[in-house]
Amino acid sequence: MARALRVEYPGARYHVMSRGNQSRNIFERQEDADLFIRCLGEMCARNQVVVHAWCMMSNHYHLLLETPQGNLIDAMKWFQGTFTQRYNARRQLWGHLFQGRYKAKVVDDDNPSYFRAVSEYIHLNPAEAGLVKPGELSGYLWSSYPLYLKPASKRPDWLNVLSVLNACGLANDSLKARRAFESYMNLRHESLRLGKLNAEEQSEWRHMERGWIHGCKEFHDRMRESLQEQGKNPEEQDQKRELSEAAATKVLKKCLAYFDLEPSDLTQLAKSDARKFLIAGLLRYHFPVRVRWVSEQLVMGHFTTVSRAMKFYDDPGGNWAKEKECILKFIG
Repeated sequence: MARALRVEYPGARYHVMSRGNQSRNIFERQEDADLFIRCLGEMCARNQVVVHAWCMMSNHYHLLLETPQGNLIDAMKWFQGTFTQRYNARRQLWGHLFQGRYKAKVVDDDNPSYFRAVSEYIHLNPAEAGLVKPGELSGYLWSSYPLYLKPASKRPDWLNVLSVLNACGLANDSLKARRAFESYMNLRHESLRLGKLNAEEQSEWRHMERGWIHGCKEFHDRMRESLQEQGKNPEEQDQKRELSEAAATKVLKKCLAYFDLEPSDLTQLAKSDARKFLIAGLLRYHFPVRVRWVSEQLVMGHFTTVSRAMKFYDDPGGNWAKEKECILKFIG
């Protein structure tokens, strides 16, 4: 399976997750959870990593991490390797404990709503699985959530709760703020249970474990540019798709400029307009973009129209053959 490139930079935040090999259970006893937390604390001390949230389920885990040193790869290599060795030694097992590489989605470091959403997703995992009743989320001890409700003196110093509290609109880590946070999370639990999340929240929840970025369009653009500046060649499907679509979008804008068109004009043109056909064929010929994406950008209706456009681009004939040559020179 193609591997996603790890995006690393000082201060980066990640939603990290990993499942047991062949989806087998990892956390079956309290001692398994205790070992996980000890290794997590050691990783923070060794690699200066900050933990904002965690949750252990029977066959997988979630982490919300921050790397002030920009060293996710080194930190996670030590963490998963050490935990696996100690876990296997304790149980007299051998071989892989986790299913392939861990997944790490980089989280928008500018818009706190994305950071808050990831922390909620992690802390509400037991609720979504039906393991806790409404109002009893703090009773699930294989999660950092119960620690959020305790004073700082009763939490590990490597767990940062203030960033999540701030993202929820709470200014400090006082008793009043912790009680407000508990009330807020109980409301979120109830909304999840009753299916009262709005359409945007439902979409965000469904896609929380997909892709490689969790953030706004500007943040996506920034991460893509970072990979390109570093000369990295993405292998993971979502990364390749985003970079390809970003490059194709720039060419699309040049094509529209060539024909003196605005994006809004596309809705007024016929789906089979020759200009649309020429642009669609060019985008598909030169970029590994999806047919549906091209169809949506050019307002061409059913995606099969793009297939017809490819045939037109291969052999436009007449004046359009010269037009094709001119537009290729124009876009460079």
